[in-house]
Amino acid sequence: MLTAVALLLLSMNSRHSSLVNRIRLLDEEARTIRKRRRHLDVDKQRLANIKEQQALLLPRIKYIRNGIFSLSLSAIFFVLTSFWIALGYFPVTIGMTQVMIHVTFVTGMFFVLCGVLYLAIEMYHSFKIILVEVKEQVAT
Repeated sequence: MLTAVALLLLSMNSRHSSLVNRIRLLDEEARTIRKRRRHLDVDKQRLANIKEQQALLLPRIKYIRNGIFSLSLSAIFFVLTSFWIALGYFPVTIGMTQVMIHVTFVTGMFFVLCGVLYLAIEMYHSFKIILVEVKEQVAT
């Protein structure tokens, strides 16, 4: 499970970096357009498009942040599960060890589910931004 969570975290960190980079590029483009002395209609339209895209990108960052947090918690719980499994080999209260193994594993799986759901929501919202960009290119 740790390997699967690590791969999901790697994927989400990559998406997070791409989104942050995209927001920075859009912000830089907006600043460049605003610095121009003359604003054409195309510039005004592009500024409106940038503003719309940024408004759609910011919630996506939150979903990815929540997904990364959930997957990180799941990794912690899977490590705790391994810890409790290791304690099971020592002569301690077996009943308590078995309960803790189940509790930590199920909790870890719950956080994996939460992380995957956040990723699915983020993927759903990513399509809207593509529509905004395509809409601008079709209009020109």
